[in-house]
Amino acid sequence: MSLKSKRRTILLDSEIQDLYGAPKLAFEQKRYYFSLNDPELDAFRSIRDRYNRVYFVLLLGYFKVKPVILNIRYSDVRDDLLFIAGEFFPDMKLGRKNLSPMQRVRIYRRIFQLLDYQSFDEDSEAALSRHAAASAAASIESRFLFDESIDYLAKQRIAIPKYTVLQRVVSRAIASERQRLADILSHSMSQSLGESVDAILDDETATTLNTVRQSARNFSLSELEKELSIHQQIEPLIDDIDAVVQQLGLSLSNLDHFSSMVDYYTPTKLRRFDKMTRSLYLLCYLHLKYRQVTEHLADAFIHHCRKLQQEAKQYADDTAYQEWKEAVANVGKGATLLRLFIDDSIDGSVPFSEIRQRAAGVMRPKQIESLCRYLTDQKQSQAFYIWEYYDQQTELIEQALRPIFLALKFQSSTTTRALGAQIERSQFDLDACSSIREIDRRLIRPRHLPFVATGGAINPARFEVLLYLLVQGKLDGHLFIPQSPKHCSLADDLVDDDIWKHRRKLIKSSLLNRINTAPKQLMRSMQKELATTLEQVGERIQKGDNRNVILRSRSGKTQWRLPSSGAKSLLNNPFFEQLNQVNIADLMRFVDQETGFLDTFDHVRQVQARQAVNANNLIAAIIANGTNYGLYRMAHISDRSYEELRSTQANYLRMETLNQANDAISNAIAKLEIFQHYNIQEGVLHASADGQKFESRLHTFKTRYSSKYFGTNKGVSAVTLVANHVPVNARVIGANEHESHYIFDLLFNNTSEIKPDVLSTDTHGVNHVNFALLDLFDYTFAPRYAQFGRVIEEMFTVNVSNEDKPVLSLKKPIRADAIVQEWETIQRIVISLQRKTTSQAALIRKLSTYSNTHPLVQALTEYDRLVKASYLLNYIDDAALRNYVQRALNRGEAYHQLRRAVASVNGNRFRGSSDQEIDIWNECARLLTNAIIYFNSLILSNLLAYYRAAGDQENLELVKKVSPVAWLNVNLNGPYSFTFEQNVINMAEILSPLTGESGKPKK
Repeated sequence: MSLKSKRRTILLDSEIQDLYGAPKLAFEQKRYYFSLNDPELDAFRSIRDRYNRVYFVLLLGYFKVKPVILNIRYSDVRDDLLFIAGEFFPDMKLGRKNLSPMQRVRIYRRIFQLLDYQSFDEDSEAALSRHAAASAAASIESRFLFDESIDYLAKQRIAIPKYTVLQRVVSRAIASERQRLADILSHSMSQSLGESVDAILDDETATTLNTVRQSARNFSLSELEKELSIHQQIEPLIDDIDAVVQQLGLSLSNLDHFSSMVDYYTPTKLRRFDKMTRSLYLLCYLHLKYRQVTEHLADAFIHHCRKLQQEAKQYADDTAYQEWKEAVANVGKGATLLRLFIDDSIDGSVPFSEIRQRAAGVMRPKQIESLCRYLTDQKQSQAFYIWEYYDQQTELIEQALRPIFLALKFQSSTTTRALGAQIERSQFDLDACSSIREIDRRLIRPRHLPFVATGGAINPARFEVLLYLLVQGKLDGHLFIPQSPKHCSLADDLVDDDIWKHRRKLIKSSLLNRINTAPKQLMRSMQKELATTLEQVGERIQKGDNRNVILRSRSGKTQWRLPSSGAKSLLNNPFFEQLNQVNIADLMRFVDQETGFLDTFDHVRQVQARQAVNANNLIAAIIANGTNYGLYRMAHISDRSYEELRSTQANYLRMETLNQANDAISNAIAKLEIFQHYNIQEGVLHASADGQKFESRLHTFKTRYSSKYFGTNKGVSAVTLVANHVPVNARVIGANEHESHYIFDLLFNNTSEIKPDVLSTDTHGVNHVNFALLDLFDYTFAPRYAQFGRVIEEMFTVNVSNEDKPVLSLKKPIRADAIVQEWETIQRIVISLQRKTTSQAALIRKLSTYSNTHPLVQALTEYDRLVKASYLLNYIDDAALRNYVQRALNRGEAYHQLRRAVASVNGNRFRGSSDQEIDIWNECARLLTNAIIYFNSLILSNLLAYYRAAGDQENLELVKKVSPVAWLNVNLNGPYSFTFEQNVINMAEILSPLTGESGKPKK
């Protein structure tokens, strides 16, 4: 890895033009941005020349839109100059005149003074480079570093420099980070480790890359054998690998990035990289692969233990019932047994053994035992049958649970030290002689002792089962598996001690207001704000100003009534029925012509990164995956060959490139004129997040049963972040996972230019830390609860004053001291999330295993209550807020309908054979929906311009209210032809049914 690096392509040509070109403003925007306040008006008047005054207003307005120094010509901004001249100098005849370089410098100098900005200079570049270099430790992706740089400049109030400067800063940051990693590798990786890692690229060695790449699809014994085999192959190297990776100090994002290179390249291609680069990729891959395998094994262990317990209980219930039923049926045979004792035909000298043989001919000994218990009304305990079932599961114990148990490394907590010691001894015994020798009797609870110990001696086989069940039960935060991201301790997820030594610098550079404020000061401020809001809301309720909220029942009990005033968005608006249908393939090619999203798909091999992709094949592959057809089926119903599609997918379709393509379309939608009319509330971007269930035809580790959604089959949940109708981010999670664990990750990892300020979810998005977590990162969490009245009652109490009026107060005061006490840990969690050393899902999963009395849990819970209380009060008092929340969620539901329409093209079920394939298919589907939304938004934007030019105010207002989430005008079902030269969409023809002589759309 060399520090030498060429400037890299970061933005598309269209994005460069949008950033460094003159903004395209709608009429309402011109009135807003070209208006002047008093200080700006004074500066305006101090300029003598009228032309310079007009240019001053123009450049000032443009700088408010985006802080970029523009080099514009009269012809580029003629309409805006005429608008400004008409506003300030109605009698002025504006001629063609450009600013001289000196005039432009003087005007920008005034603008910087007015807006408290500074120009970009050498010192600024040095500071920005340091920030970019620090950010590269979190993610080495070019677009992430570019966005971080723009964000840094905005917060430091520094004008955005030329694109080439930002390219240079980002390229240097990436090159510097790679060089830093190379330097660490050169002295931390031993020669033997380097040779061992390189050896997996050799097909003749026992451990090859192709075998390590294999992964189990489910929890069956045959699939688990694959995971165990991979685990055993990496195990001898993992300690050395982990030691090197720890010294590298890589974030999760960079680990994933470098690791993904191994998935994309063949062993032959990997060998072509220089040794340090190749070693970096392989070390990261093996590090993460070992953790993935360990997590799969841990999940499989938990799954089979739980399944064993469930099946044992079911067996016990069924067996007890059958034996009782059989005993009732055998009562008559019992009489036959009793007659043996009074049968005169039996000689008294007959041995008792012969009598027993006769009895066995009537009933089996087990049946006699059951009959005796029935007659004495003494049922066998359920535990008896449960342990009887365990005895029958020898194959599961020896071929699944035991190998997994031996493969895993456990770490005990203060409450599980005895169990940890037993695990260590048992692993040694089982590995040596397939039986547990040393047993700590303290681990056997009294209720288990009669079944595990018989005659004072402990049954090793039964204790082995008991030990596995104990381990499974303690993997909830009391027992850890260090090598498993899901099951390791919280401390392992946070930034390490060496990094945290510089916490003051880290906290300051985070640019997050909350954690940069002294905790006591912050608590005083937030509590004061809460008290003020509580008083104001209470007064409005007392005065009867807020009659929609409180309702007194006939019994005199105060109840809450919160009517929803949000109207449903019109889905598939009939507005689009008047348009001729376009094929989805033609639509995708048209959207590419408008946005250039196909340019984001670079070849997996760096040497071929600039190789032009075959657009026809790429669009065909995207549609094949997004509609659940798959490549093989698409090849049979289109003019593309399977080999072409397979090669295209292998080289171009990755989560990274698909996400960039989605961002390109999302960013293009945000620049359309209609987008500003999608805003639910002025000055704030309100988004929603919700999950949508999809069945899977094939089983993977992420698919789970859910009778409510899939019947007897398995499936997943696709959680999508929707802002102003645009699906800006999405993630596939297991159907059994809670959506609330992922909403922050969706927000924070959103790489599009559409940055939500407020997030709404339904009840599934709420837990005990999300209010706190989003607030700490300067987001606003605004959920809608299914039973809001109950939530309010849990938080507040309503008493009756002497005047028989309701008085509102907190039911339980906020414990600010608990928050202050754990503030440093909270700061460390925030920095860890920002640096991407952990994720929200991992954090909440760990916290949920802690007891409610844990200091950190109490601190986060109290902070959450503090933010939640303020939100609930605003929700109670503000009908507009309730409407905003409802509208945001309605948009998410509307998107789900469009997403379902795309998925339903071929069976509405994922066919991916692995979790990675399902992720790619879901991202392809998001790309299709994004393209449809862009296409419809472009139609609406063109109609805005048409009706404004025609002076048709009625239809202008109508178009502003139309949702772009519609597919009546899109043919999703084929036929699929990807030869586009014959089918070029003409937007004028598309609009012709709506731009006739009447100029009015049909209603």
